[in-house]
Amino acid sequence: MSLIQPLPDDCPLDIVGDIHGEIDALSSLLRHLGYDENGRHPERRRLVFVGDFVDRGVDSVAVVKKIQQLTDNGHWVILGNHELNLLHGDQKDGAGWFFERQREREKHRYVQYKIANEQEKEEILNYINTLPIALENKNLRIIHAAWLPEKIELIRKLGDMDAKTAFAQFRQKAKAEEKNQPWYVDYQAEHAFYHQHNRDEHYDMPYLPAVGAYDLYHGEANPMRAVACGTEKMADKPFYAAGRWRFVTRYRWWDDYDDDIPVVIGHYWREWYNTPTEEPVDKWLKSRNELFSEPPNQWLGKKKNVFCIDFSIGALWKTRLPQSPFVKEQFRLCAFRLPEKVLIFHNGDIVNTI
Repeated sequence: MSLIQPLPDDCPLDIVGDIHGEIDALSSLLRHLGYDENGRHPERRRLVFVGDFVDRGVDSVAVVKKIQQLTDNGHWVILGNHELNLLHGDQKDGAGWFFERQREREKHRYVQYKIANEQEKEEILNYINTLPIALENKNLRIIHAAWLPEKIELIRKLGDMDAKTAFAQFRQKAKAEEKNQPWYVDYQAEHAFYHQHNRDEHYDMPYLPAVGAYDLYHGEANPMRAVACGTEKMADKPFYAAGRWRFVTRYRWWDDYDDDIPVVIGHYWREWYNTPTEEPVDKWLKSRNELFSEPPNQWLGKKKNVFCIDFSIGALWKTRLPQSPFVKEQFRLCAFRLPEKVLIFHNGDIVNTI
């Protein structure tokens, strides 16, 4: 199986952003898009899912089963970083529905999600390991986080290989070479201290440059991780996000994208504003949205040919917390309709892109 697969050139598409286990939002969006229960559309449109369909939400199991049904009926899906995390056993924030140890860590945050049983876990891993990391035709590229030409070519050179094997192969090579990096000795000194305090949001975390350099290196050295997580840079100061302290922050790779072929991505936690003067309702989302100075329906990049369709449905769990101050309408599941170039949201709103 090739990890970068072709899309037909002449098929009308509905490209769906990150879902993060929100099965009700997905069902609502599919209805507004005009699909029946079996994924048929009267205009013979096709769905593409950009990854991150698991973690944080109420029922990742149901979302995976629905997407598998749809792909069995001729629709497409690619892997996001959250699916890659499942494949190589990385127990990240919001994955307690799958990993028991992670469940204990986040029991006060995601108490609402359905827990997968052992059979479901096995079926999910087998299914997601059949999925590609990217789709493309002569007019369009679809990737979860970043279309990085050098990394894409390294993945192409793998030929027929599943995602789990590819990720492990790249990771093993990076691990073998990390001892030669200039920050490695300092990282050994900082590592134990970091892991003692990295999950304590209220700790006054000092700046640990070697820990940041370690994260930056492994993000760049593994092409599968790079295209699914995006490019990063060193942060000015430590910040707490998604369950741990961090020293690297996301980078606007699209400002360096020189190709003419448009790219559609998810991953980056855009937030929808009903008016231009509204502020983000969440400090973490605010830090993520510092990536975007543009209106939420605007194309990105030097050639205005990259579009991010993640509108933060993955933060909907925050609205379920006791006495939550968060507003459900800010967190949306989006589909990007081509060739029309319009956004359709799970609440039925339709917005033109600019």
